[in-house]
Amino acid sequence: MSAAEQTQGLSWIVPAYNEEGAIVSTLERLAKVLSSLDITWEIIVVNDGSRDETRDRALSVQGVRVVSHPINIGYGSAIKTGIRAASYDWIGIVDADGTYDIEQLPQLVEKMRDGFDMVVAARQNVLALDKPIKRLARRTLIGFLNLVIGARIVDPNSGFRIFKKSLAERFFPFLCNTFSFTTSITVFALGQRHFVAYLPLEYFQRTGKSKVKHGRDSLRMMQLVLQGITFFNPLKFYLMLVVGLIVGFAVPSLLLHALGCQTLAFYWFATGVASTILVGLGTLGDMLRVASLRHQDGQWSLND
Repeated sequence: MSAAEQTQGLSWIVPAYNEEGAIVSTLERLAKVLSSLDITWEIIVVNDGSRDETRDRALSVQGVRVVSHPINIGYGSAIKTGIRAASYDWIGIVDADGTYDIEQLPQLVEKMRDGFDMVVAARQNVLALDKPIKRLARRTLIGFLNLVIGARIVDPNSGFRIFKKSLAERFFPFLCNTFSFTTSITVFALGQRHFVAYLPLEYFQRTGKSKVKHGRDSLRMMQLVLQGITFFNPLKFYLMLVVGLIVGFAVPSLLLHALGCQTLAFYWFATGVASTILVGLGTLGDMLRVASLRHQDGQWSLND
């Protein structure tokens, strides 16, 4: 379906993987709130290869459409599947684990009607619920993103938000297939100066066990963020590389040389230069890959 053919309304996507404990209550709450709004809507559950009763329980809720992956391929991939299947021009997402106050959804809709491209439910108490190491990592991530993007990012990875379908389609090649999907779409929306609003709300403890793999997903997210910065603002990326080379390798090499460790200083600086060149070339290659794609009728494909 092309952008011109997209019907006005709200397609709500619920990605789910082994969420049999909370999926029914989440969908019933969601349908009740959506029914109270003056907007056309649909609910799409993307069952991402669940091995429990998630699919059957989702199908038991009247009016819900279920799309299933045969195997688990990731949170972001599930949302992308939902976006492709969506009928309407606004996309809403919420986790199936009962952590978000779905009853606040009308506030997000009203903010979208003010002309925003994306409205994010910012979890104002999430740091209080985090363990110390995770809290430090979250603060570091937000600080880093604010620095490199040059915009105010309050909660980059909230899983309760509404955004325009056209916004997601524009950045599809950059959007992470894992739990960092929300972070990547936030970064690219703000990096390209789309209108993004935050609405504070409470966050609750989840039902069931978290599937997030913080180390792997964080590395993948950082890779995609750097790819996006390079594609949209290559000068900033290469300046970051130069600063990293100077701070991480040139200055320490000078100190080592001053201390009489000439051989170690040489190898340290040579390693830094080689690593910087390889990262730069790899990123340039990825830029060429993305530049070879073209966006047509809501889909990305290779240029002829």
